[in-house]
Amino acid sequence: MRPPRVRKILDLKPSPSIVPSLAIMASAVLWGTLWIPLRELRDSGLSGAAATAVGYLLPLLLLLPLALPRLRPILASGWPAVAAGFLMALTIALYSEGMVRGQVARVILLFYLTPVWTTLMTRFLLGEAITGRRVLTILLGLAGMLVIFGFEQGFPLPRHISEWMGLIAGAAWGLAMVCLQRKTASPMLAPLFMQFIFLGPIFLLCTQIPGARGGDSLVFELAALLENLPWLLAIALVWMLPVIWLTIYGGTKIDPGKVVIFLMLEIVVGLGTAALLTDEPFGAREVIGAILIMSASLVEAVAPARKAREPASG
Repeated sequence: MRPPRVRKILDLKPSPSIVPSLAIMASAVLWGTLWIPLRELRDSGLSGAAATAVGYLLPLLLLLPLALPRLRPILASGWPAVAAGFLMALTIALYSEGMVRGQVARVILLFYLTPVWTTLMTRFLLGEAITGRRVLTILLGLAGMLVIFGFEQGFPLPRHISEWMGLIAGAAWGLAMVCLQRKTASPMLAPLFMQFIFLGPIFLLCTQIPGARGGDSLVFELAALLENLPWLLAIALVWMLPVIWLTIYGGTKIDPGKVVIFLMLEIVVGLGTAALLTDEPFGAREVIGAILIMSASLVEAVAPARKAREPASG
């Protein structure tokens, strides 16, 4: 007969949040390395804008056999699925274009100011009170931005279009996660399919925003496209389809606060790979800024768990 302690250990069941949590962490690794195939296409001699749009279109073609027989429940998912798909497409388009045009580290860090802008939006759009914890979130996030940009050239706002893209992508991402939470009764295929409907056109529009791309053509030769087919397939099958599916799956199964925590692995992966594989500047300023911004996300993320433990009043 086993001792009671041994029986207790053997009877333990895995937490239902383990698999969704691992899914979010896996997606974070893919998000943090997305810049690699994007820059390979940019530097390949092929039109980076058009080629990347093709890479974003391939998942839609692969999903059609799954989506068409389920078109009715997909359409019945309503506006939350459509809004989540649109916002996720906008996020990826701005985020990927920002990393192609600018410094990977800065785009990622500005993206992770999401809790700051979410707090301000919920205050002014929804009338939610800004608590002391939310004030701390704002101060830590803005302090991280101040450290990264410094005061040498005036007030420390983003100065390059790529940095603004990272900032706006973070706001769009926060809204997309809210929409995902509101569609728990809808099939997961709906926002996944919707996202890839929007992604290609939105990305092409983003590439035409004035800035460092400078006349990147939207046409290309078929031979050049075939030559770079491995990278196009990699974007579709290694990054896009898995990363979006993992993000939607995890985002609909676990608390948004935990999603934020697990996705911060992307900061480590993105900054680490950029430091190893590029000559972009990365020093003490970026490290301190990253710590402050990650702290802001942590402060925001732990709040729901604490609130859930509070006893109901009345």
